[in-house]
Amino acid sequence: MDHFDARARFIVVFIGIFIITLMIKAFLALDFDPVIHKLKISGNRFLNPQYIERKVLPIGGVHFSELGAPSDSFVESYKIRYIGNGTAELILKERKPDFVVATQNGYFLTSKDGIFLLKLSKNEIYHATGYKIFFDVDPTSLDKNGIINPKILSNINTIFSYPKWFRKLVLEVDLRKKTLYFIKGITVKVNDLNLGESYEHAIVKLIENSRIGSRYFVVGQNFVRLPNR
Repeated sequence: MDHFDARARFIVVFIGIFIITLMIKAFLALDFDPVIHKLKISGNRFLNPQYIERKVLPIGGVHFSELGAPSDSFVESYKIRYIGNGTAELILKERKPDFVVATQNGYFLTSKDGIFLLKLSKNEIYHATGYKIFFDVDPTSLDKNGIINPKILSNINTIFSYPKWFRKLVLEVDLRKKTLYFIKGITVKVNDLNLGESYEHAIVKLIENSRIGSRYFVVGQNFVRLPNR
């Protein structure tokens, strides 16, 4: 009889553990993978919240574990946390547009790390005021997502390392020909994009004293003026 009671107790305990395990699993699933019906978005400066929500939150909701960020070049990284009551917060870190790259496939608003963020029409680039335009980039230095050649990025970063007072005068850059296009339509072809303070001040003087559309190239320490086109 004692042997029978021991077996019965074992079976009862086993069934009890099994039931408790199922209940714990159900509880964890209920608490930690809830269905999300509402999304709070933060950290976005460039992407529209409605665009993000349409991309990641289907009609009827989605389980928390299935939430992610939209597949968009502007998204550099993200975090997700559950707030409660079927609401999650999507915290974005976005890439910032820094310049425009002119390629054989069009014009692209581009981030500092060389990622193409947005394709622009030729007319739209004139509305992208304040963004320098880099053109004549070797196609082998690019792929569909951006600039893959670190040397090109290094040259672009050299331009952005110029002092602010000088950098704002530069409108466009031909990277292959190492030619800088300034206000008043003045162009200067240099031997090295690392100019140095003396060259920067000399170029400012050229801009101040030259006719619109004047062209120069550097030979040694001298600026040689070319005939206007």
